[in-house]
Amino acid sequence: MLGSTPLGSTPQTRTLNRALERCGGEIALAKALEVTIEVLSGWLTGDDVPPKMYLSALDIVAMGALRLR
Repeated sequence: MLGSTPLGSTPQTRTLNRALERCGGEIALAKALEVTIEVLSGWLTGDDVPPKMYLSALDIVAMGALRLR
């Protein structure tokens, strides 16, 4: 379970944090993922991230990397 691991130590949490940077904040990322701030905050602090949301966050990170080129 992700809740028992240190913050930032899972691929899901690291990806969400990168997506957070790309979007410019929690509100924008929550909107992009179509979830509430509370749900997003839980994921950022170690709650289990649903696979679909993890893939969406990966897309955000990838698209941000493409825009930087």
